[in-house]
Amino acid sequence: MNTPEKLLYEGEVVANLDKFGYETPWVFARPQFINAALELKLSKLAEFRNYDMELKEMDLPDSEEEILWENKLSELELTHNDLKLDKDAPWSVLYNDGEIGEVRSLSFSSGFLQWRP
Repeated sequence: MNTPEKLLYEGEVVANLDKFGYETPWVFARPQFINAALELKLSKLAEFRNYDMELKEMDLPDSEEEILWENKLSELELTHNDLKLDKDAPWSVLYNDGEIGEVRSLSFSSGFLQWRP
């Protein structure tokens, strides 16, 4: 079994990984970020995603939902571009055997990353 050792963003190492586990189809690992700003941004993004789900459950008029959504984005100091980080960003992972694997649906919460290989 390959062990994920490093998280890469656009081909550059951004975190060392440990405490990994698999729960098909997901992989989990605890990152030790090299770039603290990226860690903070991913934490804020996770908070925003939770807020977005809660907002949808409120079944508000679209105009009101949009205002609250934009306010939360601003409060967390996230941009519309930041919202692509966990969906469209060029993430990959370096395994212990030297293989580089794809990372899809990346999320960061409670100190752990989760993704689909």
